[in-house]
Amino acid sequence: MKIIRFNPVTSSLKVEPHSFDDLYLLAIVISKGDVIEARSTRRFRGNERDEGEQKDITVRILVEKSEIDKNAGRIRFTGKIISGHPEEFINIGSYHTVNIGGGDIIDIQKKEWKDYVIKRLKQAVVDSRKPKLGIVVMDDEKALFSYIKGYGIDIISEIYSHLSKRLSEKDYAKTLSKYFDEVLGLVNSMKVDIVVISGPGFMKDDIKKYIESKHVEMNKRLAYAPASDAERSGIREVMQGEVVAKLLSNEHVRKEFEYLNLFITELRMGRAHSGIDGVKSMIDDGTANTVLVNDSVINNDEIKTVLDSADRHGIKIEIFNSEDDAGMQLASFKNIACILK
Repeated sequence: MKIIRFNPVTSSLKVEPHSFDDLYLLAIVISKGDVIEARSTRRFRGNERDEGEQKDITVRILVEKSEIDKNAGRIRFTGKIISGHPEEFINIGSYHTVNIGGGDIIDIQKKEWKDYVIKRLKQAVVDSRKPKLGIVVMDDEKALFSYIKGYGIDIISEIYSHLSKRLSEKDYAKTLSKYFDEVLGLVNSMKVDIVVISGPGFMKDDIKKYIESKHVEMNKRLAYAPASDAERSGIREVMQGEVVAKLLSNEHVRKEFEYLNLFITELRMGRAHSGIDGVKSMIDDGTANTVLVNDSVINNDEIKTVLDSADRHGIKIEIFNSEDDAGMQLASFKNIACILK
């Protein structure tokens, strides 16, 4: 998340979400009755018989509802148009839907910005700077090390192999081993749990065999993926590929199950509650530690009230994907639950 500008006089906040977690946060922050401004498109027809064409517009709408599209990685806000430009393509008072995804800029205007909401958004800015995943692209010349953060790629190091076809077979093998040791040493020092080793040709496969044959001790979970080169473009290719998407998805699911299993264990001991009333009572009496909630209900007015209260009290909120197994199990507990301190 990037906070571009906050104007307390107009009570407006301009932000740029970077990740799907940021979009989830906007789904919680933006409520019915808020005004948003963003770039969008609208079909313009010269007359009733005209099929029309899509026009780029900037539009302000009074939000009535929002919807998260997990598959598209976007959030949709629907409401009546208040203003916009170019004016010839704007129909004041008509309904319009604005789609917001990663990298889109949105201006949010509220009647009142509560301190805990601003604090939550600032925390999202801090979180976006933390690495989520490491990617190493390597070939027989060099290895490029990077972190994948909320805002994109952060290259942290680059090392060279010093391999040459002019080396003897013995010296080549010795230099290759030294190259692999240096790569793996840097991988172990990366401040993430998962590192994807990738690159063109067989180098990524060779280093995997080296780890197995030499029994190299690794303190990271490793995955392997193809890449066209050992440059930034190769990192971007891996970042947008299926391997990384699956790893990040699985990591999120793993964390969801950890929270769910903790909740079920604590529930058996009478140290957890579910449902709106149960969660609200724990928040009100100061015993709540973590609130678990499904993304399918975060726009429900009663749920929003509970989440607002949790935020005010500094209680951690974990949002589940309602279509994952953990989210489906949470649905059987009325979609919202709470664990005691």
